[in-house]
Amino acid sequence: MTTSNYNRTDSIEFGKKVSRKIKGWYSNDAFHEKAVDRIVIQREEIYALLEKVEKVSVKKLLRYLDSSGFFYRPSACSRHHNFPGGLAEHSLGVFRIVEEWNDMKPIERRNSELYSFKLYNKNVFCDIFTEKMSYDDMVIASICHDLCKAKHCYFDGRIIKKHHSDNLGRRHASISVERLEANGIKGKKCEELLLAVLKHMRLFSYPPKNKKEEDNQRRGKASMLTIAVWAADKLDASRHPAGKLHKHL
Repeated sequence: MTTSNYNRTDSIEFGKKVSRKIKGWYSNDAFHEKAVDRIVIQREEIYALLEKVEKVSVKKLLRYLDSSGFFYRPSACSRHHNFPGGLAEHSLGVFRIVEEWNDMKPIERRNSELYSFKLYNKNVFCDIFTEKMSYDDMVIASICHDLCKAKHCYFDGRIIKKHHSDNLGRRHASISVERLEANGIKGKKCEELLLAVLKHMRLFSYPPKNKKEEDNQRRGKASMLTIAVWAADKLDASRHPAGKLHKHL
């Protein structure tokens, strides 16, 4: 089901809201205006991607993205993409890497930055050079892998602060899954994309808790989608370390 008839907030009004939310972050008015424009454009791009999803209805999810502040929040307080709109920019960055990988031929995948950065030394379970992913799964898993962060941080002038009640830690992937399910992305047809979101932090990154988890990590027993989102998340984060202004300013 597409969402072409979804009644979005007008982009001009959304831009005014963003301008108020990030007031004081930029000392230069021109930078402030460019940041607002960039955030509005990123919102429209994410809408366009999600509106092509056919597997499930994303109307409720889109409403949540708008109401939660997903489009103008930073990805973190002191880590990568810590600037206004950083969460959406990182999410789009992960999607673009995953999409590019999906479109590559086997030899292109072997010679790609993603492979040399994260996958070259992994003994994975699936054939990472030939397996393909569905559009719907790539979009939702990539864009929403950090969905829990939408309400995590806020701006206080030029300082990013966390809401006191938030303690995401290593649970943040499971919280993202919970919020996806609460907004209509659930059921058997969504199992693979939800698993990709759940494992995007822990596929190879943390010491396993038990022998089964150790075996699964050692063999990389996961779908191509899970592996791609995990690797793309790390690669895109490396491109925007803490303190680095976004490329458009």
